[in-house]
Amino acid sequence: MNLTLRDKMLARMEEVRGQVAERDELIEIIAIALLTKKNVFILGDTGQAKSAVINLFRAGITDARQFERLMSKQADEDVLFGRLDLSSLIPGGVPSDILEQDQCYQEMRRELEAQMQSYHRGDTDLGLHLEQLTTEMERYRKALSELHSGEPRMITKGKLPDSHIVFLDEIFKASDGTFAL
Repeated sequence: MNLTLRDKMLARMEEVRGQVAERDELIEIIAIALLTKKNVFILGDTGQAKSAVINLFRAGITDARQFERLMSKQADEDVLFGRLDLSSLIPGGVPSDILEQDQCYQEMRRELEAQMQSYHRGDTDLGLHLEQLTTEMERYRKALSELHSGEPRMITKGKLPDSHIVFLDEIFKASDGTFAL
């Protein structure tokens, strides 16, 4: 049985309704925000289960990268938005996300790891092959550095810009400069 997006959302809403009382309006607002890909700002007195409803709703959503942060005075831009990848500033450096996404480089890396395991088992004929493979990988990495050098890059994996669903709790407790970007 193939459920439509509407059916899935209605089922999720019913699951959350079954776990919390008198929060129908909040549940509907969250569903509308998710379906329309819009932001929602929820303000209310403490103890009204706002965070609980949001977390219950988010728990049933699969295949979505989620970011959650309890805001405080210590939460700075790096915690929310990511940090500068220093390897992107070093001449000849290649950002790790570029290397992770490059299939050719990853294939060479897997082959090198397999060859090293064979070499450590006592297969001494592999020494020359390991040296050639290492040289080839280094040449390829240098070529990648030429393509991607001089571009300051931010590491945003697992941070707010990389996420589909973001939950910032207690935003009024954040430092004044956090959102002054």
